[in-house]
Amino acid sequence: MSQTAEVTRSTREVAEDWFDALTRGDADSAFSLLDPDVEFINYTPVPGFNTDMQWIGTHHGTEAALQSLNVFLSICEVRFEELLKLIVEDDEAIGVIHEISSVRATGKEFDIEFVQRLTVRDGKIIRWKSYTDPSPIIRALRSEG
Repeated sequence: MSQTAEVTRSTREVAEDWFDALTRGDADSAFSLLDPDVEFINYTPVPGFNTDMQWIGTHHGTEAALQSLNVFLSICEVRFEELLKLIVEDDEAIGVIHEISSVRATGKEFDIEFVQRLTVRDGKIIRWKSYTDPSPIIRALRSEG
């Protein structure tokens, strides 16, 4: 390898840094791992069911992903996040995260496990998809019940 060749970080290294930054609440470090053209799929909106979660949908590029995160943080306060499991194979990493957050407007807490599936290429996350059962979040967003 020539001295000018760039060493590409492994999928595991990128994923470990990603989840470490997220669970510390360090969005700047986490977002530095995203490819500028990242595809962020934050659940699929289902009108009349989960669209109370105003931050969900498919977002393209780091700026759109950051806007989605900022909408989430303006509505919810993350109180606890912990990586429970990390699975890495080839260019894919899957993390299972336990999160406890509260909705600012209602004061209600939700406790969830969610999955993030990352695709890493050339040391950057090019695709980020999140999965969870949104029911606890929706219940906390609604003032009744």
